[in-house]
Amino acid sequence: MRRLVFIDDDEQELKDFATIVQGDYVYTPIHWPGQEVDLFRDPGPDIFVSDLYLPPSQGDKEPGTDEIITAERFSTHIAEIFSGLYKDSSVSHKERLRRTMGAIDEAYKLLQLQWSALGQSPDHGVSLLKKLKKHFPRIPLVFYSRKITPEDVIRVLRAGAVDAIRKGAWGKQDILARLGKAEEVWRDENLQRIKRHGYNPNITLIPGT
Repeated sequence: MRRLVFIDDDEQELKDFATIVQGDYVYTPIHWPGQEVDLFRDPGPDIFVSDLYLPPSQGDKEPGTDEIITAERFSTHIAEIFSGLYKDSSVSHKERLRRTMGAIDEAYKLLQLQWSALGQSPDHGVSLLKKLKKHFPRIPLVFYSRKITPEDVIRVLRAGAVDAIRKGAWGKQDILARLGKAEEVWRDENLQRIKRHGYNPNITLIPGT
């Protein structure tokens, strides 16, 4: 049976993912960053799966008082934008759509603020990907994260990940199918030849879509 190593900073997520791959893979959970040393002592699985938004190696960061106050104020501001979208009946549908998109952009800024306050960033996930690629060049990696944005997907594929799957958006069988497809794409000799010539097929080929 093929072996899968799953990397996450949340103990519950490590347990939850076990229920998805149980019976299809030999499962090895790695808690990040506590088991960083164990990860690089591993002889190498058939596939790595990792959360994208990981804390730095020194561990989670407690948000400061100023950061919490700023996030609370920003949250109130965003709530006011959303709650006011339909208060003015004279606003056209097109204008309301424009304001909704603006509110969504503001909400995304709040997410970035919260992730930064907690010391979590896609930089840490991509940094880990680069380390794994250097240490295990023949093993594919798939990101599995609740906080993946379209920009994140493009970024991780360019960095060399085989796929990016959003937590909660796919059922067990779909996730298993995408993992299998990721391994298949990674082993594809034609794609490997393309990679050796300096092209990145991930930009135009996203497995499982």
